[in-house]
Amino acid sequence: MRRAGRPAPGLPISCAGMAPITKGGVEFNPAAVERLEWKAQRDLGAPVPASISPGGGAEWGLGGFEPAGHWRRYLRDGHPPRFRAPEEIAVTEVVAGDSESFGATAAFGLHLPARTEAALASLPGRAGWRCYVTHAGRAPAAAATFATGPITLLAIDATAAAGRRGPARAALLHRVIGDSIEAGGHLLAARIDERAEDVGEAVAGLLLAGFEQSYRCPLWVDAGLPAS
Repeated sequence: MRRAGRPAPGLPISCAGMAPITKGGVEFNPAAVERLEWKAQRDLGAPVPASISPGGGAEWGLGGFEPAGHWRRYLRDGHPPRFRAPEEIAVTEVVAGDSESFGATAAFGLHLPARTEAALASLPGRAGWRCYVTHAGRAPAAAATFATGPITLLAIDATAAAGRRGPARAALLHRVIGDSIEAGGHLLAARIDERAEDVGEAVAGLLLAGFEQSYRCPLWVDAGLPAS
């Protein structure tokens, strides 16, 4: 697959004859990223499409990812974190059997109703998932990744209540990035709701962590549970 220049932010991505690349030179396939998103949302029990074609056909919107929704994808190469982890914040990886606090914290940080706590609490220990919590600072915060091969999805960034640019989020992002790289990840993908009131703060934290703005997710992603 040949390399090609990356489209300007906000422009449709055509997957015919080109491989989008990050600033660091890592090639990526938008369809592969969104296929991972679909799998994560299915694990969460979200009302996303019931099936996809093996090759990622028309329902993925690969003719430019249209129609697009209001979630923007942010991508990061697999280079080590270039920011320090806050020393006063302890991040704990949640294991199966000790997940109730993760479910409650994630639901709280994502402003989701209590009925979603059980689905979130079921993630620790499931194949492909890694879940984290921290209880330092003004409010608890949580994060979770879902990985397949070289792609790691920041599927849950439940740090709104703890502060988008606060130390809790920085500590969680530092841990998530480090663990992803150690596990062989070459591309870390997050997404931000461009209609959110605190979108500026949410984006700023990702940019400081080395992410860059990329394409807008397909419309079906809007129906899933929020990532942040």
